[in-house]
Amino acid sequence: MRSGRDELTVGYVLKMFPRFSETFILNEILELERRGVRVVAFSMKPPNEAVRQPRLKELRARCHIIPPLDRSHAAEHIRCHLTCFRRHPGRYLATWRFARRRGTRAAWRKFLAAPYVVTKAVEEGVEHFHAHFASGPARQAKLCSFLSDIPFSFTAHAKDLFWTGHHHGENNKLKKRVRWAAFVATISAYNRRLISGLNFRVPRRRVVTIYNALDLRRWPFLRPRGRPIDQRPGGDAMILAVGRLVPKKGFHVLVEACGQLQRRGVRFRCVIAGDGPERKRLEHRVKALGLAERVHLPGSIPQDELTGCHYRQAHVLAQPSVVDADGDQDGIPTVILEALALGLPVIATDVSGIAEAVRHEETGLLIAPGDAEELARAILRILGDADLAATLAGKGRRLAETRFNLLNNSKVLIHLMRVAVRGEVRWSEQKLRERAGVTLPREKAEEERICALAAQS
Repeated sequence: MRSGRDELTVGYVLKMFPRFSETFILNEILELERRGVRVVAFSMKPPNEAVRQPRLKELRARCHIIPPLDRSHAAEHIRCHLTCFRRHPGRYLATWRFARRRGTRAAWRKFLAAPYVVTKAVEEGVEHFHAHFASGPARQAKLCSFLSDIPFSFTAHAKDLFWTGHHHGENNKLKKRVRWAAFVATISAYNRRLISGLNFRVPRRRVVTIYNALDLRRWPFLRPRGRPIDQRPGGDAMILAVGRLVPKKGFHVLVEACGQLQRRGVRFRCVIAGDGPERKRLEHRVKALGLAERVHLPGSIPQDELTGCHYRQAHVLAQPSVVDADGDQDGIPTVILEALALGLPVIATDVSGIAEAVRHEETGLLIAPGDAEELARAILRILGDADLAATLAGKGRRLAETRFNLLNNSKVLIHLMRVAVRGEVRWSEQKLRERAGVTLPREKAEEERICALAAQS
């Protein structure tokens, strides 16, 4: 049996790594490495983005990109399949039969890719697999676990749970993933209730809320009054929004709200930082409303530029998330956590778990999804009320320190991984947090309060 102080080697199974929009994964891996965990990353797709986050240079983890399943890489995949078969033929054949029974091309392709991951994982001494997202990466980690007998876990986020195309309420695929996993982490209590509400008949303690979090030593409380540090020339108020340009972010609602602000004669500048398939639609609407001088879409902005410039100049962060037609919706966007940490007032919508970070009138303002008029009023309220801005800044920082503190949350995650490696499956969440050295009774009570309110609604 391993000592709890022994080095732990974890294989992270990811759809694409690194990925510009997934800073939470990079933050998590860097903190695990800081705490002595050795991380090996397995990327299911090669990264294809030109813009990278500056902190990538701090990463020590070796990253293996799974070779494409084509003729040019066939020899390597065949070698890995033969290695896994010779190592444990019974386990290999059982995994093969499982993939065949699934009857889908996706399941078969993940089986074909799994021996490569397992071969590299064994060579690297991986003791536990952890995937981010309950969809493809979790399925890949599951098959790798079947082949190798290395335990696996996964973190459930947003589209991997909410997208109607997964049919989670109609089939048993997610249920079986949860049952086979050593544990499942969710990034909000909302997500945890969603999984529990699907009648999976797994112990509630198997699913644990571990919020995406920040290393607050890198996110000092710069704006205790909630007002900009660097005033823009001309004195125009700055509205900031950050995220991929996809429908669920609700940036089209923000553009409409900006149109209302302009009609009211408000002097402002709105920056929507990010890129994605909605760019042309947003640009067209900006032009149609005569907002070309007010609303700017500069594309993806690196983290150091956001923190060094935009977060310092902004008066408010607008995150008007909506539920997309296909059910997709945000989890808790990392940009909200960054704003809370810095003291930048936040306006967001009550979608999925966002209310667990943006408490109305305490750490931010919550509005109804899709309501441009209410968003415009909320922006005007923060711009015109210095006391409100200061209150939101102070309480937002305190919540970041308790609920979204990476130093605390990583302790729980590492402890769960060590428990899984030791083969222990019986634990309570209270004992888990105590053993990890994290006791947050106030936050636990808050989670129970949220669950009770949800049950009443």
